[in-house]
Amino acid sequence: MLAGRDLNYGDYAESELLVPTANAIFLWDTSNPQILQLRAHWRGTAEDDAQFVTLTHEVATCNTTRTGPKAYLAPFEDGTRYGLIAECNVVASSGLTEAQLDAFCETSMEMILSFFHDLELAHPEMVTWSDNTQGAQA
Repeated sequence: MLAGRDLNYGDYAESELLVPTANAIFLWDTSNPQILQLRAHWRGTAEDDAQFVTLTHEVATCNTTRTGPKAYLAPFEDGTRYGLIAECNVVASSGLTEAQLDAFCETSMEMILSFFHDLELAHPEMVTWSDNTQGAQA
C-alpha cells in the first residue's frame, strides 16, 4: 500500500513501519490485530515552560474542535522536553478492504498533517528544522 504512494518507508520495530516526512515521523502500528493505528511524532519540541503551555493549548484545541487526529504530549527520555504526537485509529477486527485501507491512510495523514501545518503557522518559533531536511536540528 505505501509503495504505491511514492513514500519512503522502512521497518521501525516488529509490527511497525516508519514513514519520515519534512515535519513529522509517521508510524504505522499493526501490533494490535483489532486496531490499525497511524501515529505521527511532530519534529518540534517543547523546550521550556512557555512552549509546553503552548503545546498543551494546541492539543486541547485539536481534541475539542477537530474530529481527528487525537493529539497528546509525551515526555522524551530525558524528562525535560516534550514532544507532540497525533494519531488516528481504525477498528480492523474484521479486516479492511483495500478501499477502506486507502481511505484510512489518506484521511488520517491529511488530518494529522493539517493539524501540524496549522500549529506551525500559529507558532513558527517552534519549527526547528529547515524545509529541505528530514531531521530536526539539535
